Amino acid sequence: MGTMGVVACERCRIVRWWDGARPLDPAEGIARSFGSFELVDRLPALRAPAREVLVYRPPSRRARSRLSGFPPHQWLLAADDLWMCHDGETLQLCPTNPLLADNLGRLAGQHVSAR
Repeated sequence: MGTMGVVACERCRIVRWWDGARPLDPAEGIARSFGSFELVDRLPALRAPAREVLVYRPPSRRARSRLSGFPPHQWLLAADDLWMCHDGETLQLCPTNPLLADNLGRLAGQHVSAR
């Protein structure tokens, strides 16, 4: 596995991942960046691109530092049908596709509070 680069543009609200000199599939970029984060809550969305927000906690302080590469409190289009945001402590994913929301929400369903 090579070095991965990330470009997050606050003005255009888009995220792109790179592996060396080639674009990386957004799903793989998200998995490499945040695959170890734990789903801890599902919240109704306020000022978000979809109806529900999935909240993820990083497993360590070092993993939380990955969030600093993205502008805080700004919804960014990370992939088709998936927006992301963070508050410096947690990652929030906002899927606009109901099937994607179900799949992401099922990953750690037993750890998620039902609201």
